[in-house]
Amino acid sequence: MRSDLLSQLPILLRLLADPRTPHTVSELWCRIFSHGWEECEPLLLDELKSGDSNVQRLVIEIIEEHAANSGIETIQSFVPSIVSLLGHNDRLVRSYAISAVGELMIDDQTTVDALRHIVCTDEPLLASAAFQVLLGFDPKIIEGVAQLFRDASERNS
Repeated sequence: MRSDLLSQLPILLRLLADPRTPHTVSELWCRIFSHGWEECEPLLLDELKSGDSNVQRLVIEIIEEHAANSGIETIQSFVPSIVSLLGHNDRLVRSYAISAVGELMIDDQTTVDALRHIVCTDEPLLASAAFQVLLGFDPKIIEGVAQLFRDASERNS
């Protein structure tokens, strides 16, 4: 039964990642968890790194669901990939990654630097979301971000 899920999981992820397909992340997470999270983790990690954008967004949601149900410490192997998605070329993937780093409180220096970059260079909606995450990490960060805005403004003048 476990090998069935492993062989079908990539197809299932692609089908459920279609934005026109109604799906429930919680239900999919329950299926993965009941069949063995540890066995599915490498496949989920591969999809997070190289899957199409819809699948990457779905996997981020599944990881967040797992963290909510099993604890943040259980998703540490996914953290570097989630942080790398802050620089993804798809704005929706970046948006999901911003949300995930905030929800999962991934506040290492690499993450903070990537969020600051988004604040200074990305479209206003994503910049605002990144800024809110930064404020959640440390409200005093506003002073540093304000300086980044001033620097960027001076460069653009």
